[in-house]
Amino acid sequence: MTELLNDSAATTKREARAEHNINLVLIRVITAVTLFAVLGKANVWLDTTTNTLLALGYRFGLVVLPLTLYAFGAKSLVVSLTAMAVGAALFSLQDGVMIALVAACFFAYGAAVSGYLIKNVAAQSKRGAANNRVAMNVGSLIAGLVIMIPFLTPTMFFWFAAVVVALCILLAVPRPVDTANIHVKVFQNQSAVTLIAWILVGMAMGMMLFGVFSVLPQTILKSGIELPVWYGSMIILNSAVVVFAQVPSLKLIEKAGRFRMLMILGFIFMGFSLLAFPDVLYVHTLVGAIIWVVLVSIAECAFGHIDYYSVQHKTMFVKEICIGLGAGLTVLLMRSVPLPYSSMLIGALGALFTLAWWGLTHRDLRNFD
Repeated sequence: MTELLNDSAATTKREARAEHNINLVLIRVITAVTLFAVLGKANVWLDTTTNTLLALGYRFGLVVLPLTLYAFGAKSLVVSLTAMAVGAALFSLQDGVMIALVAACFFAYGAAVSGYLIKNVAAQSKRGAANNRVAMNVGSLIAGLVIMIPFLTPTMFFWFAAVVVALCILLAVPRPVDTANIHVKVFQNQSAVTLIAWILVGMAMGMMLFGVFSVLPQTILKSGIELPVWYGSMIILNSAVVVFAQVPSLKLIEKAGRFRMLMILGFIFMGFSLLAFPDVLYVHTLVGAIIWVVLVSIAECAFGHIDYYSVQHKTMFVKEICIGLGAGLTVLLMRSVPLPYSSMLIGALGALFTLAWWGLTHRDLRNFD
């Protein structure tokens, strides 16, 4: 009888855990759709300052994660999702720059903190980590489709975003997040040089990862045409290429042996060259944009190795925060510096930051391989 009770209790526990995972996957998909769709529309609907703040905050908002965990504990996910929904609702008001800036702060904070919390909780198991990556990319694919809808108005779009994120709150309320295993330490006995190196490469990663959300659309817009309907398909393509090329590219890099780092840097420098000179491939045309996005996406795959190195160096949290800095800098440069100088500056800075990271850490990186 006791064995039957124990088996029943174990089954119930597994079912509860599975239900929790399903909730997290659904929340991740919905928030990813909302985030990527908003980032895609920001180039057209939001002013330069608001767009920059949004790009900066969607990762840099993690700086307040420790305070959020201290103040709200297991309710942190609900709080962050609420902030994200409030931000989307405020965007829908279209009531001046100040309201838009406040909306960007709420939305970016909510996206940053909720995403990091779900990622950490999901990564407690390999299956959970895989589900989180799948959910992110599914969200990105759907976001591309949303952006392609021709009849969307800003008010309609942001209200819908607020409503679907509010649904996530309902999914999160019954399942408090276990925050015991969420690590938010910035300093873990690293040297100042190490931290500087990872700040720089984090910014470089943000600059390349945000290319499809800033360099591409701003180059198209400043070529004298409106942002075409097919731009949304470029976000879909970016996500799809990363999904299918990530593992093969990592295997290819591993086969390089002692030349592994040269290949990683080669991929990354190719990506920044494409960011620096997007017009070479005529990205204002559909064919040119497809080729550009595919090549940049392949270059992004090299960051998988850098993610691994950041875990070994215990600098993942710092790197993730600084991705937001790079994204914000990319938007600021693309919307305030005339083309082609803005894209050239982004490409040069990204390559320089990556090279500086390698120069400051290459001795340690050898030990990790």
